[in-house]
Amino acid sequence: MNGEIKVGIFVLAGFVLFCTAIFLLGDYSFQKFYPVYVEFTDVAGLPDKALVKLSGVEVGKIKKISLKHDKVIVELAVREGVQIYRDSKFLVGSTSMIGSKFLEVDQGTPAAGVVPAGATVPGETTLALDRALAKAVDSIQGLVGDIRGQGMLARDLKEIMENMRQVSVNVNELVRNTQPHAEDFMVRMDSITVKLQDLVAKSDAIVERVDKGEGVAGALVSDPKMKQNVTDTLTNMRDASASVKDVLGRITSFRIFMKWDYRNEPGAKTGKNDFGMKIYPREGHYYYIGASNMGSDKNIPKAKDYETMNTIDAQFGWDVRAFNFYAGALHGVGGAGLNWKPFYDSKWDRLSVMLEASDFSRNRTIRGRFFNKPRYDAGVNVQLNKYVGAGVRVNELAEVKRVEYTTRVLFEDKDISYLFGLISVGSSGAKGRSSSK
Repeated sequence: MNGEIKVGIFVLAGFVLFCTAIFLLGDYSFQKFYPVYVEFTDVAGLPDKALVKLSGVEVGKIKKISLKHDKVIVELAVREGVQIYRDSKFLVGSTSMIGSKFLEVDQGTPAAGVVPAGATVPGETTLALDRALAKAVDSIQGLVGDIRGQGMLARDLKEIMENMRQVSVNVNELVRNTQPHAEDFMVRMDSITVKLQDLVAKSDAIVERVDKGEGVAGALVSDPKMKQNVTDTLTNMRDASASVKDVLGRITSFRIFMKWDYRNEPGAKTGKNDFGMKIYPREGHYYYIGASNMGSDKNIPKAKDYETMNTIDAQFGWDVRAFNFYAGALHGVGGAGLNWKPFYDSKWDRLSVMLEASDFSRNRTIRGRFFNKPRYDAGVNVQLNKYVGAGVRVNELAEVKRVEYTTRVLFEDKDISYLFGLISVGSSGAKGRSSSK
């Protein structure tokens, strides 16, 4: 083989390789494609020659991206034989947060028909990553500003805490004024109790001797009638001592709990506050009185809110192991409720389930919507620690189903409990004086 032939073969091989490179780099293909045009308001950095994927499968490429008035026109080259339905969604996808972008087609339904070649379809606008991050940062800054005291939530919490502080100051002032007298009263009552116990012991001995006819007393009461009178007198003294013990027990049996609930309802874009007092005159039985949905009814609601502002709660209830049943006025109307601890007497007993039913004869229109079914509420609460709990509840299960997220603060006020015990002693004395008249 001479040198000219070798040069010719080398030139021919180089030409074939050159043509192959041009074919590959020029994106030429022996497959047939049909065009589809997609209108966007913003393609969020979608490049030319990007892939077109139908339900995650590659079916073509982007031929050209151009502007037409205020729209962005993306020309797709879709492989022949691939059917795209008219109700499909066209949107800009990405392999990851910083990965390459492509045009994603979410396939529609056959009943809508097939998109023909050359048709123009609308695209779903996708918010660019940088804009989404900027919007998220603005939202976070707004939330931080609200918490720091620039929004309605901070103002409402500030007003509530100021009211609670004022109530606490008034109660402390009342307790401080009555405490010296109460302490003196308790010292006297303890002394009286000790003396009565000693007196009862001695009276029992005397009664026994009288019954046996021993000593001077036995001789004096040899008359059966006189003996019976002395015995009755000593018995009455013993009963009086027992009554005093019962009254003193009331002072220590009283327990008072202060409760504040904050309920946030995203659907109504607002929060509500409940404040009240739970009174236990004895173990297992309590009374509750308070106010719910506290706030100004002159505020313009941001969204539909079917709650009645500033209503009264007044209930009586019973605690029976894992169950707490109560009935009375719930949100200003008659009703009843049940709390159940499914994991009672275990380390998970902080979880409780709530169910309430009220307003059984409801038949009225509230803010443009007609209600004719009773109100049913259900929820779950978790006691995070001794004072604070959190949970979620669904209101109006039979009507509009409103979701609320709740935060509860509950603490025992021993000063007020002590004060209620004194009031109980005073009322018992007044009742005794009235009956004696």
